[in-house]
Amino acid sequence: MKANKEESEGQKLVKLLIGNRESLDNSYYNWYILVTNKCHPNQTKNLDFVKEIKWFAVLEFDPESESKGVAKAYKKSRVANLHFPRQYEEKTTTIGEKISSLNLYDQPSWIFCNGRSDLKDERYKPLEPHLWHRERASEVKKLIFFLVDENVMTRGKFLVVFLLLSPVENPGDPLIETFSNFYQELNGMESIMCICVNSQIFQKWQDLLRARLTIGDELTNHSISTLNLELINSTILTLKPVTQSPRRFLPARGSASVILEKKEEEILTALEILCENQCRDTDIEKNESKFQEFKKTQEEHFYRGGKVSWWNFYFSSKNYTLAFVKRKGYDDLKSLIQNCSKSPKQIFVRIINLYHHPGCGGTTLAMNVLWDLRKNFRCAVLKNKAIDFAEIGEQVTKLITYKATSHQDYIPVLLLVDDFEEQENVYVLQNTIHSILAEKGLRYEKTLVIILNCMRSRNPDESAKSADSIALKYQLTPDEQRAFEAKLEEMEKQHKNCENFYSFMIMKENFDKTYIENVVKNILKGQNMDSKEAQLISFLALLNSYVTDFTMSVSQCEIFLGITSTSTPWKRESLEDKMGTYSTLLINTEVAEYRGYKGVRIIHPLIATCCLEELQRSCHLNKCQIALKILKENLFYVSGIGRDKFQHDVQTLLLTRQRKEYGDETDTLFSPLIEALQNDEVERVLTEGSIRFPQNAFICQALARHFYYKEKDFDMALDWANKAKMRAPKNSYISDTLGQVYKSKIKWWLDENKNRKEITVNDLNIYLEAAENASRAFKKSQEETDRKDYETETWSLQKSKRKYDMYNTAGFLGEIEVGLYTIQILQLTPCFHKENESSKKIMAEFLSGKWSIPTKPKNEYYSALSNFTSYLQNLQPAMKKCFDFFADYMVLLKLRNTQKETAEYLLSKKISHFFSKYREYFCHVDLGPLQSKESLLLQEENCRKSLEALKADGFSGLLEYLNPNHKEATTFMENIVEKYALLLQQNPNTRLAKDKQNFILANIILSCLKPTSKFIQPLITLKKQLREVLQFVGLSHQYPDPYFLACLLFWPENEELDEDAKLLEKYVSSLNRSFKRQYRSMCRSKQASTLFYLGKNRGLNRLIHKAEIEQHFGKVQNINFFWQSGNVWKKEKVKNLLCRLTGLAEGKKLSIEYGTEKKIKIPVTSVYSGPLRSGGNIERVSFYLGFSIEGPLAYDIQVI
Repeated sequence: MKANKEESEGQKLVKLLIGNRESLDNSYYNWYILVTNKCHPNQTKNLDFVKEIKWFAVLEFDPESESKGVAKAYKKSRVANLHFPRQYEEKTTTIGEKISSLNLYDQPSWIFCNGRSDLKDERYKPLEPHLWHRERASEVKKLIFFLVDENVMTRGKFLVVFLLLSPVENPGDPLIETFSNFYQELNGMESIMCICVNSQIFQKWQDLLRARLTIGDELTNHSISTLNLELINSTILTLKPVTQSPRRFLPARGSASVILEKKEEEILTALEILCENQCRDTDIEKNESKFQEFKKTQEEHFYRGGKVSWWNFYFSSKNYTLAFVKRKGYDDLKSLIQNCSKSPKQIFVRIINLYHHPGCGGTTLAMNVLWDLRKNFRCAVLKNKAIDFAEIGEQVTKLITYKATSHQDYIPVLLLVDDFEEQENVYVLQNTIHSILAEKGLRYEKTLVIILNCMRSRNPDESAKSADSIALKYQLTPDEQRAFEAKLEEMEKQHKNCENFYSFMIMKENFDKTYIENVVKNILKGQNMDSKEAQLISFLALLNSYVTDFTMSVSQCEIFLGITSTSTPWKRESLEDKMGTYSTLLINTEVAEYRGYKGVRIIHPLIATCCLEELQRSCHLNKCQIALKILKENLFYVSGIGRDKFQHDVQTLLLTRQRKEYGDETDTLFSPLIEALQNDEVERVLTEGSIRFPQNAFICQALARHFYYKEKDFDMALDWANKAKMRAPKNSYISDTLGQVYKSKIKWWLDENKNRKEITVNDLNIYLEAAENASRAFKKSQEETDRKDYETETWSLQKSKRKYDMYNTAGFLGEIEVGLYTIQILQLTPCFHKENESSKKIMAEFLSGKWSIPTKPKNEYYSALSNFTSYLQNLQPAMKKCFDFFADYMVLLKLRNTQKETAEYLLSKKISHFFSKYREYFCHVDLGPLQSKESLLLQEENCRKSLEALKADGFSGLLEYLNPNHKEATTFMENIVEKYALLLQQNPNTRLAKDKQNFILANIILSCLKPTSKFIQPLITLKKQLREVLQFVGLSHQYPDPYFLACLLFWPENEELDEDAKLLEKYVSSLNRSFKRQYRSMCRSKQASTLFYLGKNRGLNRLIHKAEIEQHFGKVQNINFFWQSGNVWKKEKVKNLLCRLTGLAEGKKLSIEYGTEKKIKIPVTSVYSGPLRSGGNIERVSFYLGFSIEGPLAYDIQVI
């Protein structure tokens, strides 16, 4: 009788624990919460089962658990984070922030609810029950509220397990209070079970609970009481996951392998590691029938549209199925990775891109390559893209160095990154990993990390232009078509209803649109479009069509459809059952970001698009109606698992524009959905969006842009721009939009009245007021982009913390444009009419602040102008300041991310066009030789206007003449040098520091362009003038220009130091300081450009510019590649051209010493610190020297 009792109790344990399933890896429950008490040392040998269960949290009431209890036993081979309840009740943090900071979902939280003895701290000492109730009970209660919150755990899909290892004797025992809290919060024991290690413990527990709660048979039905701990342990161990390999191996040096310890793997929370023996030696493969069923399920999921799993490749590799269909590009991608790893180029981290149409097998191809290279690389998939990049870098470093004793043992990591929201994030990740590898001083001889960036693109061929990229499209080769035909024949023998494997069939039919349309039409035909199920399909169709990787949480779908827990345990109605025929269009998926949960999406993006078209055609349900229903459905926004991602994705739907630089076909002004709507629909959808997301300024901004751009309703546009400003008062992009509203109003009037000869006084007032307001808003935008706090006002935390923060230049461009429009308006007044030549000069003087309106104007136009005097008389200086900004921004600084070069090139073309207009208005002088009869003052003024017209009145403008595309640069530069010589000759006694600096730089540039020019001044003259400048400005000048020139002219030619060179260390320090002061805010997405390199010649001839180096490469398709890869330094002609210096590396810091008696030590910044090690390691190094406006730079560093 006793044996039967124990047998049935064992079955009961299994049913209660995993919901009448077969093993823990297909349990009814997604998560478990353990509550346990005092453990005796002799019990720990029977606690192995605790290590097999997927604990979300453990509420530990044994203060000695870490030193001799359950926690110690668990942590021998598993990872847990040790916490206290108060860490869960900080009021200042959101649920999302708590989850992130405490590593919830990634590792179990072991929460000590009655102190920890091992900490020897009064705050954490264990308390007697009466004191615990007074001081700690409320903390634990709040902890329980947090754990059962529906934003943290899905109701009915987690189980609270009370494991009583010792008796509960006292009615005031904290465990009684804890049970009562869970019981009340979960409305009974449906999600609670108790395991008591003997019947006496259970009896006492039952008595105490019944005295506290009206609990009846519920407790008995959900408790295990007659099995001892050894039997409990062995019974649960039989439920161990059957699809996991008992030991996992990573490749090591010399074709060897090392064991990947489970505890070590659990620390790498961001990575899904692909082992050498992935899927091998599992228990399920030993049971043929179960294995066949498992194989069938895995294949069905994949061929219906689910993400490929390693099992799919394993089945093929072991001949359980036909060979896996390899898409075109497989061999090229594999070769690219292998060649990259063998390349001797010393680059820590390389990126290889796979651009693919959505749903054409890109991710599958990438994972197939990883599978086949798993013995050559340590392969991993980035499973949670939301994790901080620095943490990812740390984990990748651990994977490289795992069980390595020296740098020769390092095996490179092949990291698959799938579908970042923006391409730029991959480069940020690359730089972050590189920085961390460099900081840790990893030595290497070949590339250590290869990032395989698998990214959706609407135009893969366009995206994959570079040599390190592969494209995959909606197009099968004849070979691929035959392979899919053969695969279908095999599948039809093993699976029923293969025709419903739509994702596979779409590929087999070569993405034929007619096939997809017929599938969708047949499924949607005759369905009730008012039903919740049909509404859900329409929501998914819209979001899956327009939002990359959209997934809706299953729990939210179930709540929406009215699926709730039923009275029959573990028999809850499934989403598939409820969706009926529609379910063939849906696939379940795992979402790693946003806390990890089960989601659902439409099986293929092309199906989603066709669903939208069919709903419009046959049901008259358009995108606008669907979007409005999504925005008005409160349920999705109030609470529940997946709410954060849903809100993020809906805002993406409304706001994220297409960019060519990210592989889109066009640059759009609005998100693709908004672009697809009619004007009145746009207003309705975005207005509803602004109500749904009351904190989001960018929806108001989009409405403002819609009204001024599409509707030309400037009053409405202004209203929405002001609402946006109220929501984000410090955001530079919002200020720019406010300026754009006013600017667009002026442009619209000018376009509408282009044939008018004259403006009315009323219109003059209206449009000058608009111009003044626009200018004010653009100036505000400029101020805000310099501040650090503006970028925090974003709608997407995920996106904002990722990419390089952009320096918003729109305010500078806007101010230039509105200035030019203002001039057009003024030229329609009788005062400055465009047809009156003499008035042009007066207007230029007025706008430069050199001429004033008569004090008592009788002319009504003058009277109107006098209302805007302060704006108008500062217009030319304000525009000049903006042009100077752009010159510095584009010449002195270069982009960190080369992807944005096209956008920057187009911007520079626009600036050049505007400057030509500015030159026409403000620099109208004869550019020929000056006439001797002109007075000296007029001669000087003409000279300065001429230099301004040539952009030669500043460092950046002068440096532009080194661009090889600049026509007649030498002739212009000779003219410039001559003009500066004249200015300095006319003013020999004045301290014209800026003129002298420009004159010196112009000579250096002319020397680069034409070393034999007769206009070049002797070096001794230039040095003398520079000394005068430096003496005048001292070491604390606002701008870096004089110190930059000091580096160029005073850099020592040998060990002997002259008086100038002795001060060079101080000048470099001043250069660095002034650069940071002047340009730091611009360096969010930029860095200092190298303007010259140190050559082997003497005098001015030793300064080499970039174009001189590049001419040795002839006409190559991608010159950037030679610089980025370091190939440029390998070219023999370049080696002969440049001077290689010797210096000292102390860890990552470089310096170079000069001098025999009195030595100077000049700091040099390493551009690429690969060969250098951290930790203060001192080594002699050699390098080429570059000069930037930030300071000297070291290239091609080699340890001597």
